[in-house]
Amino acid sequence: MTVFSTWNTYSQERYILTSDSVNLYVNVKGDGLPCLFIHGGPGQGSNYWEKLAGDIGEKHFKIIYLDQRGCGRSSSPINGNYSINRMITDFEEVRKALNIKEWLIMGHSFGGILQTYYAYIFPGNIKGMLMFNCTLDMKESLEDSYIPSVIDFFEIKYPALYTNKSIPLVTRLDSIQNLFMTRDDVWKLSFSSKEAAIKFGETYSGFQTWNTDFSKNAFLVDDYKKDYSELTNKIFTPTLFVYGTNDKNVGVKQYLKAKFPNLLIFKIDGGHMEFIENKDDYIKAIESFLGRFNIN
Repeated sequence: MTVFSTWNTYSQERYILTSDSVNLYVNVKGDGLPCLFIHGGPGQGSNYWEKLAGDIGEKHFKIIYLDQRGCGRSSSPINGNYSINRMITDFEEVRKALNIKEWLIMGHSFGGILQTYYAYIFPGNIKGMLMFNCTLDMKESLEDSYIPSVIDFFEIKYPALYTNKSIPLVTRLDSIQNLFMTRDDVWKLSFSSKEAAIKFGETYSGFQTWNTDFSKNAFLVDDYKKDYSELTNKIFTPTLFVYGTNDKNVGVKQYLKAKFPNLLIFKIDGGHMEFIENKDDYIKAIESFLGRFNIN
């Protein structure tokens, strides 16, 4: 099936129809080397990064903001195909639709899993990888960092409902969401300030519809429970790995699992969403990466 794209003539926004008939929302902003942004969540959409951290990358790159299938402004697959192979096929179809021969890929959070696998399968199409507060093993991040942080935050004395691995992970995460309804300061788990959390929340306002289908299904897909760090020593693409010293969402030790042969690790003091209030360090990381690997 042919991949089609449609332009909004008043901006760089467009929809790209995939080979399995999913409409993917894309927005292109900035100048320089093309760079695909692979958002986190799972299922958050790309709008949060564009609005709150767009200037981090757009100074150097032409950023392709993509809402993944089942996310944000993109549609959902009729057959429910959210496999990681289908996800990276989407990336390739977007690249071809935009007539891009080679690009960089920039990921945040859960996006680290997608970009690692993408770089492993299609190394010849990727000039470099930028990984911001990424996980390489979502299951480990949740079990060893996120869930224990929630238990500590709420001072739960009997945590079996959240730690018992015989209970499906998706069920335990739903229970955590119910906990979040009981307090108004849960922003402390992900953000450095209440103001940053408010800014993040505001990026979702103004939309009549916002697709959350992937976020509801991601943890039912076995692909996203695997440890993708096992692939990293086979990926020779130049890689920047930025981690936060207080990142409770993915954990502060994910960088130790990154074994990319051509790797620059960059430490930032802060949490998972530090890019909202501390852009300077992220910009320094990018510039160090470009200089180290002579990417231009």
